[in-house]
Amino acid sequence: MYLFARMIATDGDMEALMPLVQEISAIVKNEAHADANIWSGSNGFVAGTLIFTIAYESMAARAEVTSKLAASKAWWAANRKMREHITSIEPDTIYRYLRGGSMGSAIPLGTIVSQNQFQLAQGADWIAALKWANDYSELSKKITGIEINMLHSLYGKLGELSMLTGLPNAAAIDEHRAKLMANPEFMPKFLEGNQFALAGSVLQRHLVKIA
Repeated sequence: MYLFARMIATDGDMEALMPLVQEISAIVKNEAHADANIWSGSNGFVAGTLIFTIAYESMAARAEVTSKLAASKAWWAANRKMREHITSIEPDTIYRYLRGGSMGSAIPLGTIVSQNQFQLAQGADWIAALKWANDYSELSKKITGIEINMLHSLYGKLGELSMLTGLPNAAAIDEHRAKLMANPEFMPKFLEGNQFALAGSVLQRHLVKIA
């Protein structure tokens, strides 16, 4: 399974942006028959960040959705309206799931995703990094009972490894973190990842599903 992600920085005018977010989500659903998840960047993001994601079973499915949207007048009209609020945009990225994953339609509004991400350091052992990430994910699941979704970048900035944990609300974030911090195995395993990460590339942040 693959995850397409587009991240934009906006002026943060959510009163104006939310109708556009809903419009774009509906266009993807009705004209391309795909489920777009739209997220607001929270802790760790630049204020006003929006992230658009669609999960695909294959690259052929991605190409089919892209062609349908390219032929949609409503799609281009909505994008022109959205462009008025964009201050910057990151290159699109397509990730491949290594474990976990969801097609997205079952993710409830308000879900908070905790993201840990880093760029592989030059010369670092990629296979060893994947083994560490899988071991880390297994340990986290053993401690908390919650699965981690593990992905790596296939298109875009190569060498990115991302781990996503979905939680229902902010209280669940506190509970999840408390369980991890109380376990003596967790922090040593977490810190092992430093040997694989490019200095300054490690990110920990939250996304909130808004559409």
